[in-house]
Amino acid sequence: MNNMPDGDLFVKMKFLYSSFTKAEKRIADIILTDYENVCNYSMADFSQAADCSEASVMRFCRKIGMGGIKELKQELSAVKNAAYDKGTYKIRSSDPACDIFKKIIWQYKKTLDDTLVLCDENFEEALQTICQAGQIIFYGVGDAYTVALMAAMKFQRLGILSNAYSDLSQMLVSASTLKKGDLAVAISYSGETRSIIDSLKIAKENGADTLAIMHSPNSTLEKYADLKIFTATTDFTAGHDEIARRTAEFAIIDTLFAGTIVRKADTCKQQHRKSIQAIIDNKN
Repeated sequence: MNNMPDGDLFVKMKFLYSSFTKAEKRIADIILTDYENVCNYSMADFSQAADCSEASVMRFCRKIGMGGIKELKQELSAVKNAAYDKGTYKIRSSDPACDIFKKIIWQYKKTLDDTLVLCDENFEEALQTICQAGQIIFYGVGDAYTVALMAAMKFQRLGILSNAYSDLSQMLVSASTLKKGDLAVAISYSGETRSIIDSLKIAKENGADTLAIMHSPNSTLEKYADLKIFTATTDFTAGHDEIARRTAEFAIIDTLFAGTIVRKADTCKQQHRKSIQAIIDNKN
């Protein structure tokens, strides 16, 4: 994590937050809310402020990829812009419409930038799995279904057998028909939607590969996912509705889609052109 871009440390702390112990959460809260002063803390200051032992502080540092308190302070000192932690981009009732729009655009950009921080080898493994899949089934409930449906439509255009389901019965039945060589993709922000979990579990039990696109680590859904791609979301809306959360999921799908086209150029590019031409030829 050396030479991280500004804010990456905050992204990873927020991402790992649900996996922290109570003491580690207190340490993270102090850093996220008062990072400027934390730069001057000694180990004893950290321990006292978080009401925990110095050993807990060291465990926290290692969990976020730091060698110790010194390296943590160095990274915090390098952070030049943490406006999102100061509430600069919160949407308020007094904001003019154009200002709200600017803040929404900022949230979209921040979500994508933060999700990029979490990008790891699962992206490459997911792409390879998709390129080899006999068929792909996407699962999503609520607004996650819009992402699942778009994904199925995109891969259908490449000649890959793909479908998207949101109805519980269809999800469970389709999962039961999957086999080795097929791929089940679950899209769930929380990773705790029961129907999504059950569908991915059935697909995995039948030998299919499983991929979860989600926000929360250590969720129930993660247990049944061979591959995990995580999203990061910044929430500054009045109702705490993560309005930009689907932006990262769409970007992930487009990444896998574009990657499939170039990796399977011999078949996918030609089929993609045929699919687009069929749509153009039959428009009223």
